[in-house]
Amino acid sequence: MIIDESKQDTKLPAIMNAAVRLFVESGVASTTIRDIAKAAKVAEGTLYRHYDSKEELARDILQKNLATFSEFMERKAREKSTLPGRLEGLARAFAEAYEENQDLARFILFSHAAEMERLPKSMRLPRHVVHDILKEAVAARELPAGADLDLLQALIIGSCSRLLLAKAYGEVKGDLRDKAPEVGRRLARLVEGK
Repeated sequence: MIIDESKQDTKLPAIMNAAVRLFVESGVASTTIRDIAKAAKVAEGTLYRHYDSKEELARDILQKNLATFSEFMERKAREKSTLPGRLEGLARAFAEAYEENQDLARFILFSHAAEMERLPKSMRLPRHVVHDILKEAVAARELPAGADLDLLQALIIGSCSRLLLAKAYGEVKGDLRDKAPEVGRRLARLVEGK
C-alpha cells in the first residue's frame, strides 16, 4: 500500500488497509466511514483528519497505487529486451502485484473503471506502458508496421486482468507468479498472430 512517508507513523496505514479490505468485501458504496473507522480501530474524526469522504479515500488509494503499479510494470517489462521477454515481465508484474497484496490488487481491478474519468489526464496508466512496449516492438521489427497497437494493448491488459479475476474467483489455482512464463509465451503468440 502506498502511503506518504510523512504519514507512515500515523493512523493512516491502518485506515487505508481497513478501507481496502472493506471496499473489496462490500464495495465502496456499501462501506461507511464508521465501518472503516471501526475496522481500523480509530475514531471517525481521525479518518476525517485525512479525508473528507470515503470516496476521496478510495480515489487516493486507487490513484497512488495505480501509478505505482504502472511504474512496477515498466520495470518488470524492461528487464528483458525482446517483445516476448517484455510480455513475460508484464505478466510477472500482474502476478506479483496480485500475490503480494490480493485485497489491493482486487480493489484496483474492480474499481478503476468507475474512476477513469476522475484520474489525472497526465497519469501514466498500465495501458500506456503496454502501448509503448508494442510501439518499440514495431520499431525493432518484432511486430509489423501496420499492427493495431491499441487493439493489441487492450488484448494484453484484458488477458492479464482476466487472469487476476479468474484467480480471485477460484477458477485458476496456484501462485500466479509460477504461471508468468507461460502467460508471457501465450501473450507473445497472441500479439505475433501465431
